[in-house]
Amino acid sequence: MAIQEWETKASGILYRKFLAGESLVSTLESLAQAEGIREAIVTSCIGSLSELKLRNLCSWEEGSPEFQRHVLNETLEVVSAEGYIQPLPEGALRVHIHIAAARPSGEMIGGHCEDATLLSGAFMYLHVVEKEPGSK
Repeated sequence: MAIQEWETKASGILYRKFLAGESLVSTLESLAQAEGIREAIVTSCIGSLSELKLRNLCSWEEGSPEFQRHVLNETLEVVSAEGYIQPLPEGALRVHIHIAAARPSGEMIGGHCEDATLLSGAFMYLHVVEKEPGSK
């Protein structure tokens, strides 16, 4: 079991309003880079989508995952999204989000969010765990 523990003075909450037409994943990655965020937890996200790209695990055999991808081009309400921002060994950031969204009928769909295009926008709270040294 891998456990990571740290103490930091950079911990805080950041709020971001996403605009219509923005990409949830790439805009969040750009925000993290601009703010010097190295690690953060997506604690709350609600809004609406015009497109959702999902990649869901459908089987796992001895470390060999098999995924199904779905692209939904329809109006969806983001009921919940959570995940994290974490640095990769080569220095890039990984934005990892799981999302639950509702169709107008109330039917739910969700999973690993590869990307999502916002319809009317979204509101997100991030718990920033660690920032780059010297960033605000």
